[in-house]
Amino acid sequence: MSLLSTRISNTFAMPLPAGANCKGLLVKIHPMEWMEKPSEIPSAGLIIGRDDACDLKLLDDSVSRRHARLRYEGPMICVDDLDSTNGVFVNEQRVHGSKSLEAGDRIRFGNQIFKLVTEEGFELQYHEVIYKMMTTDALTQVYNRRFFLDSLERELQQSQRGLQSFALLLLDLDRFKSINDQHGHLAGDRVLCEFARRARSVLRSGEILARYGGEEFALLCVPADEEQAAAVGERIRAAVAATPVDFESIEIPVTVSIGVACYHSVDTCDSATLIQQADEQLYRAKENGRDQVCVRSAAPSPVRFQTSIQESI
Repeated sequence: MSLLSTRISNTFAMPLPAGANCKGLLVKIHPMEWMEKPSEIPSAGLIIGRDDACDLKLLDDSVSRRHARLRYEGPMICVDDLDSTNGVFVNEQRVHGSKSLEAGDRIRFGNQIFKLVTEEGFELQYHEVIYKMMTTDALTQVYNRRFFLDSLERELQQSQRGLQSFALLLLDLDRFKSINDQHGHLAGDRVLCEFARRARSVLRSGEILARYGGEEFALLCVPADEEQAAAVGERIRAAVAATPVDFESIEIPVTVSIGVACYHSVDTCDSATLIQQADEQLYRAKENGRDQVCVRSAAPSPVRFQTSIQESI
């Protein structure tokens, strides 16, 4: 992880107080709209919804006509769920009634996600939000595809100079379309967020997890050889499959298929070739029954790591 991203992560770990003497503002982070200005929360409060009469109108079918209210209560800013259909979530935790907020909180109304900042130190907070928007997937809060590809290129260069091996893992949620079709896209979003949380919970510091596209994720493990990468993949696979994802009292079973390729300093392949090698192993994992890890061996013929690999960890 870069020094800049480390510093920004530490800043967001120490939220600033939001209160009546320090106006709050909402910065939209998903879907990203670069030209949209932050929305100030006036002293009288802010009604959010689809209705024309709302202070902040969100033209999204996942948002109720009168979805939520932001208001000041003493030194705090609070959010009220106005009996919305799809709920209000703060840092992916559903709000039941009301909840007090802190600067840096992520607030979701249906599919629309905002971050709360304050006038105090606004410029620093705003630049931090913009940096996170440029490098982070707003829904899952892991890195985005662009950041991942840049990191992969840097790692290739460093590996060539420093004689260090690393691993690329491609991870794809199994039968994700069926989850969306059966339970709806909000359930699918919940599954994506929970997958990211479980995957991060078993990773080492410095390993880069990114949303590569849709239900596919990518992971860089440095340093790592085939055996170490297989073990990382198996930890993620086991964590994802351990318990169903709870969504509105519905238990949704989730599994993931993982393809792994390693880069060694003697290799001459580029990033596109390495991605293709990992994708081939991901395809093998899908073809061989899903919910497993397949690893490209250093030898020409690939080896297959299934759930039994857990016994050797």
